[in-house]
Amino acid sequence: MPSDMKERIAREFIRLARAGSIDRITVKDIVEACHITRQTFYYHFRDLLDVIDWSFRQAMGELAEKSLQLDSRQQVMELFLTEAVQAKDLIRRLLDSQLREQTERLLVEAVRAWFQEMADRRELLEDVSRADAQVALDFYSYAVVGILLEYCSRPRLDVKRLAGQLTRLMDGSFQKELED
Repeated sequence: MPSDMKERIAREFIRLARAGSIDRITVKDIVEACHITRQTFYYHFRDLLDVIDWSFRQAMGELAEKSLQLDSRQQVMELFLTEAVQAKDLIRRLLDSQLREQTERLLVEAVRAWFQEMADRRELLEDVSRADAQVALDFYSYAVVGILLEYCSRPRLDVKRLAGQLTRLMDGSFQKELED
């Protein structure tokens, strides 16, 4: 039941965020929309930022599960970009709010958790030191979030092409092409 309530609160926050200014959303708005008490809200979340964080992590967890069903890194990247494009309006609203800095940090943390999950489950970083793996995860997390913020708001984004470019960058194919 607590997870269901968390989902309900998060869904309501997202609905309110899509309808108006994020800076004007209050805990009171969510409590009233969910027909719950403030105590119930605070039992599940510390504040609105905690709702956003939980929502990002849930989305990345679901994405990791879907990603495991795919065969190639390019397919995984296409799925990731497709989901990001579908959420671009909400992400843009969050970035245009007073929560920009926190939203960017939460995005990087969520993407990093996704990369970590994918690396663990597919045993991708077994042959590198822990320190090198941490740097690689940080590098790719910041890179992908930066690309997302830049490209996903473009009106005619070719997801398949961008996924291919990112995949080639990550597996070193671009470097090999430059050297040839």
